[in-house]
Amino acid sequence: MPTVILDAAFLSSFLKIGRLELVREFYSVQAVNISPAVYREIAQTELLSQLVKAAWIQIAAPDTTVLGNLSNDEEFSGLGAGERESIALALGQSHAVLMMSDNKARRVAARLGTVVINIPAFLLACKRTSLLDQEALRGIVQDLRDRDYYEFHQDILAALLE
Repeated sequence: MPTVILDAAFLSSFLKIGRLELVREFYSVQAVNISPAVYREIAQTELLSQLVKAAWIQIAAPDTTVLGNLSNDEEFSGLGAGERESIALALGQSHAVLMMSDNKARRVAARLGTVVINIPAFLLACKRTSLLDQEALRGIVQDLRDRDYYEFHQDILAALLE
């Protein structure tokens, strides 16, 4: 079973649409991890009360050695605190899956050897495993547009909704 780690943007998107539980269902895990920096980012928003209700979300600090080893990596150092801590947390775990929305951060995470998944890839996986049907996917896509201003590329949208 993987260790599932969420960055702030991914977490925020699924909190806004009330579908965070989908992550736990898909991976069949008891808990999902976020870093302290991700918690601090969410704590500055109106989403904190929803996050606190999800008792299965655990705050896990990354290994300081991993963070220190990455401090000389310019691309890594240019990321936000939540992204850096999330990547370091994933690198410190065996069988970790990092769920991250930011394209630059995802490229850095992948280059460093982290399994990283964005929202479209996650939703496609949910479709392929029949966790979500067409109607549910349409609802999630619309909710992401309406509540998070999230837009999908046309090819991804076609793959999700065909």
